[in-house]
Amino acid sequence: MMRYRLPLFVVVLGAAAVAMIGPAVGQSETRCAATFHVQHNDRIGSLRLPEGAYRITTTRLSCLRASQLFTEFLQDWNGKLPPPWRGSALGSGRGRFTNDDSPAEFDVARTGRVTPGTPGHATQGGGSHGDLACPGFFEVEHNDRIGRLRLPQGDYRITPLGARLPCAQASRLFTRFLQRTDGRLPGSWVLLPDLAEFINDSSFYGFRVKRVRG
Repeated sequence: MMRYRLPLFVVVLGAAAVAMIGPAVGQSETRCAATFHVQHNDRIGSLRLPEGAYRITTTRLSCLRASQLFTEFLQDWNGKLPPPWRGSALGSGRGRFTNDDSPAEFDVARTGRVTPGTPGHATQGGGSHGDLACPGFFEVEHNDRIGRLRLPQGDYRITPLGARLPCAQASRLFTRFLQRTDGRLPGSWVLLPDLAEFINDSSFYGFRVKRVRG
């Protein structure tokens, strides 16, 4: 049995992004349709990323996966990316991320400031810098799993990706998904097990879970 506890405190995360859906992996190069919003001046090692909208171009990598990786890399301000990934600066607001173990790579390039209401703006998609974690903890009372995502017993923090998903709904969805041990989620929901994220690929929103204590 799972239950959602009373609020304790709120955490502000350092980075998130629009969840972008692109053509299938395997094409030589894909220019992603949606833009990625970096909401304040940031950096990844020597790569400086002024606030604004960024266009992502991928090679042998889906736009959704590239946007999730870019979100993760923005946490690594010192430029030390998780292997086998490495980044390089191509100029201010332009960078490339390559995978030493495969041909997969993607480029990011600043296209200008984000204009509210434009397609791909962070408020329409999977979030932006400054996504707020839900107050309180979600308790998983025994070791569980959803497909490849293993969920040891303990307290979890839930962070909605995008303003359109209330915390109460994210908690209810997580409860439902915990019944899907095979990882086959209902409707348009997709699980990204490496990031512990659940994305609705038809509406561009979702949520992330993270174990905070056992």
